[in-house]
Amino acid sequence: MKNLATKLGSSAVLAVAFTQRAFAQTGGAFFSGASEAPAATAQGDLPSNVVRVINFFLGILGLVAVAFLIYAGVLMVTAGGNDEQVGKARKIITYAVVGIVIILLAYTIVQFVTNALG
Repeated sequence: MKNLATKLGSSAVLAVAFTQRAFAQTGGAFFSGASEAPAATAQGDLPSNVVRVINFFLGILGLVAVAFLIYAGVLMVTAGGNDEQVGKARKIITYAVVGIVIILLAYTIVQFVTNALG
């Protein structure tokens, strides 16, 4: 399982870091009348790719936290009066909410640093 997670994680990093953006709405060199091809800036620079990777992983972590919230809600609804199961669900909800807050703070910090550096 760990090997699979490592392969999926590295594949996701490579997919986000090295994908080219599609400029479907711009004419580019074909319709602008320019005789030379546009500069190769479709992939962006390293800092913007790093920010994209960080935002991608923060989004994945947000989805995982929401999935834990849903799981804890189902666990609480199906507890059937079992105090131990309700306590477990409350603990999962608490940790998931704390995780969401941390993820949102991390996203805010990344956006602030990105805007501060230009």
